[in-house]
Amino acid sequence: MLTWRLRSCGNPRLRKRVLLCLVIFGPCLLLGATVAEAQGEPSEKGFVEYRPSARVRVIPDLAYAKYGDRTLLLDLYLPSQLGQGRPGVIVVRGGGWMVNDRKRFAHVASALAEKGVAAACIEYRTAEEAAFPGAIQDVKAAVRWMRANAARYGIDSHAIGTLGGSSGAHMALLAGLTAGVAELEGNGGHEDVSSQIQAVVAMATPADLLSLSANNKRTVGTFLHVTPEQDAEMWRWASPVNHVTAGGPPVLLLHGTADDSVPSTQSVDFARRYREAGASAEVELLPGAPHAFWNYRPWFSEAMDRAATFFLRVAKKGLR
Repeated sequence: MLTWRLRSCGNPRLRKRVLLCLVIFGPCLLLGATVAEAQGEPSEKGFVEYRPSARVRVIPDLAYAKYGDRTLLLDLYLPSQLGQGRPGVIVVRGGGWMVNDRKRFAHVASALAEKGVAAACIEYRTAEEAAFPGAIQDVKAAVRWMRANAARYGIDSHAIGTLGGSSGAHMALLAGLTAGVAELEGNGGHEDVSSQIQAVVAMATPADLLSLSANNKRTVGTFLHVTPEQDAEMWRWASPVNHVTAGGPPVLLLHGTADDSVPSTQSVDFARRYREAGASAEVELLPGAPHAFWNYRPWFSEAMDRAATFFLRVAKKGLR
């Protein structure tokens, strides 16, 4: 989700990139767009590009789910130092449920791996390919794949989490809150393995879809293939805030105070309800950070530090 401010962008090259993305993707880029710089707030100099790290071993193009002739792939980022029992995380990029290029979150997965967390960037079926809950089923299939292959990659099968940004955060959080919900499991593979998630880091999360802006509701409508007027119950069921239970996994919500797309109250209100239900929720508001803060310095490093620390802490508690 982005509020496009082309007139406020003084960089002609950047303006051209934004216009090109609008032509190609249209309104689908509103939620979790790949060009968050269109907000006019962060500069291009602060944009975080992925660079290979000597401290990270990358295993690309691993098949994790199959639906008929359609195979979904992930890239696995592992700490280069050999070890066992490290937490594993499924990383889900944003893009209005319409942009499944897993490479764009490589900088996120690599940063987590540098800090001792095994991270898998996944592609998923977009809203055009599979209506809700297809993308949620893909996240759960990735969790099952990681758990089934945990020993091979030195991952603790009892410490698997999810992380996402914007629409990716919606998918990561909803998957974490719906353990055992048959309609969301899908048949992508490893059906005999649990998809339960032990921890979630959700960044700029649209937790209550019915309370979003009109523009963002149009994007959500593309994802759900139905408007709120046509099926408000579907919108409620697809909203993480309506799956709050005491048995949910620990959740860390990161949100920028300058987010002009998904208001930070979405994270604050979700955390309040989650705690009231008896579950564990932490909220970190990043001063001055825009919607897609994970793509920009100085917020990127802080966000990755907090995310990795959270996953490692939850995994350590699980071993006691």
